[in-house]
Amino acid sequence: MLRPDDAALAGLSTPCLVVDGDALRRNVDKMAALARVAGVKLRPHAKTHKSPEIASRQIKAGAIGIACATISEAEMLAEARIPGLLLTSPVMSAGAFARMAKLNREHGLMAVVDHAMQVEALAAALQSGDPPFGVLVDVDVGQARTGIVGIADGVRLAQMIAEQPKLKLMGVQGFAGNAQHIPDSAERTAASQSVADKLAKLRDALSSKGLSPSIISGSGTGTQNVDANGPYTELQVGSYVFMDADYDRIRDERNEPLPFEPSLFVLATVISVNRPGEVTVDADTKALATNGPAPVILLGAPSGTRYRFAGDEHGIVSIPEGQLSPQLGARILIGATHCDPTVNLHAFYHEVADAALTRWPILGRYGAYDTEAAS
Repeated sequence: MLRPDDAALAGLSTPCLVVDGDALRRNVDKMAALARVAGVKLRPHAKTHKSPEIASRQIKAGAIGIACATISEAEMLAEARIPGLLLTSPVMSAGAFARMAKLNREHGLMAVVDHAMQVEALAAALQSGDPPFGVLVDVDVGQARTGIVGIADGVRLAQMIAEQPKLKLMGVQGFAGNAQHIPDSAERTAASQSVADKLAKLRDALSSKGLSPSIISGSGTGTQNVDANGPYTELQVGSYVFMDADYDRIRDERNEPLPFEPSLFVLATVISVNRPGEVTVDADTKALATNGPAPVILLGAPSGTRYRFAGDEHGIVSIPEGQLSPQLGARILIGATHCDPTVNLHAFYHEVADAALTRWPILGRYGAYDTEAAS
């Protein structure tokens, strides 16, 4: 287990993002093994780590490709020669479709759509001689965010895609982020089954029209154990590489935690110790995302210690009665709140593996990689 007093961390300025490289490797290998046993493919989500380094490790472990939430993520991974990219969010701007067409031309890309206007705009962006563009129908499976709502709507959109000579209908996507974080195993399984039922109905409806989907993509870390049994052909798991406070609350059918380890932390320094029973650290909303539960793991502080947000720069660490408080200047490793947006707040990972420190950039965070701005 990584410790805040590891010699490898001694020279780092705080707050900074730290990765337990050994735990990260075990998480990547474990998910790959689970998928192999279940006979389902993996297309892990880059929105969690935003890093070609981690994407490369996932591919080497057996993933068929990487899912991307933004075009910038796809461009970043394409430049790193990561194969099998799928853009999982519908877009609607001429510039976006031009970038997608360029990506497909030079590297290969699939994308989702949920409206006829997107189909027309994507087809219009493709140039003569471009390879066919693989398209999936995005399905609203309960999150009420994007996707077609009814089965008939999905069939009509799929037929429109199939009629476009420049496009190739690849399948359907149904991502249920709303199901991933339900703590109770039975309730989470029921939510997952509802999603699977809708996707299976659309699959069958498409098959009856001669449009049988070769890809059914979706799922996530919280429901992967259920979704591996179908109807998915691939799983868009993401947070398993890091885990966070939200996933810490989830239990499986045996009331056990998910089989992945926390590997992502923010290293903070105690900067004030003047109040009894609590200390102040230099990591708060600029270092930790706030759209999740408060951190539950604080390494370098007594068991039962609690963290609370207190402003842009300052977090408060409450020490249980009778326990010694960390001293001024002490280091604490704070577990991630919501791992995806926490990563987006930082420019670099600091990975500790085999007692060695390696730093690599987080290239896919917002604003860090934008070909339009660079051109």
